[in-house]
Amino acid sequence: MSNEQFTQYLEYLFRVRRLSAHTVSAYARDLNLFERWLQHAQRACARVTVSDMRLFVCELGRRGLSAASINRVLSVVRGFYVFAKKKHWCADNPARLVRNIKGPSKLPRFMFPPQAKAFYTLPSRTDILWQERDAALFAMLYSTGCRVSEIAALSLKDVHPHLSSAIVRGKGDRERTVFIAPFAQNFLHVYMQARAQRCARYASCTPALFVNQRGRSLSVRGIQYLVSRYVLLAQDVHALSPHAFRHSFASTLIRRGADVRVAQELLGHASVSTTQRYVHVTSEQLQDLYHRAHPRG
Repeated sequence: MSNEQFTQYLEYLFRVRRLSAHTVSAYARDLNLFERWLQHAQRACARVTVSDMRLFVCELGRRGLSAASINRVLSVVRGFYVFAKKKHWCADNPARLVRNIKGPSKLPRFMFPPQAKAFYTLPSRTDILWQERDAALFAMLYSTGCRVSEIAALSLKDVHPHLSSAIVRGKGDRERTVFIAPFAQNFLHVYMQARAQRCARYASCTPALFVNQRGRSLSVRGIQYLVSRYVLLAQDVHALSPHAFRHSFASTLIRRGADVRVAQELLGHASVSTTQRYVHVTSEQLQDLYHRAHPRG
């Protein structure tokens, strides 16, 4: 097998499986690790054994990759070999019999409602960047629980005229409806007016909901940059990533008694097991809060 086969697999993920370009790029990086190891070990992809795969895993660990990162790479390689077998490029899937690495359980970082409110109202208390857009962006992330890539892909036509809901396309190009809370609707309404005024300055303006200061689509990297800028200004939020808004949304739903299946639908999880981790996270976080706050905890 050659680099051409890896390329065919990535094209299959993008065109047939309809994974996002961002996800396919991540798959490509993981496959590149495997390809470079094959070259270094002088192994032909079609002749890799289970023992070889275990050596590959050891090499990833030696490079300092976390258990989660190693397991992600393994998952990508397993998927590639499933594809390769169907194409008759190889006779077996050597990655299938290699177990995932067990690592320390890491709780998703999230904010409680007061912290979240402090963050999405932060732009109005600063004079950096574009206050109306940034406040609406953070409020939407927290109110809808959308992935950053889903927010970046939203267009004006995806949003209900009353700003009460939106249609988003998640992983696997699955569509779902997300609901916009009244507080976020208010921020969004103010931003939409400011957006119209700003876009009127340009000959053409992207139909994307969130735009940069030149009227072009705000990218995933752009959103990540904005969050990092405001984290530096926030007093009670540290090491926050854009995905923490999604974790906060999910944890708030579960903590307030939402059925896990309802949360699964709103979050766009393919498997309920992914959603169930928030049940455990909420329990552990609340227990930790109790022990820290209660005088006899």
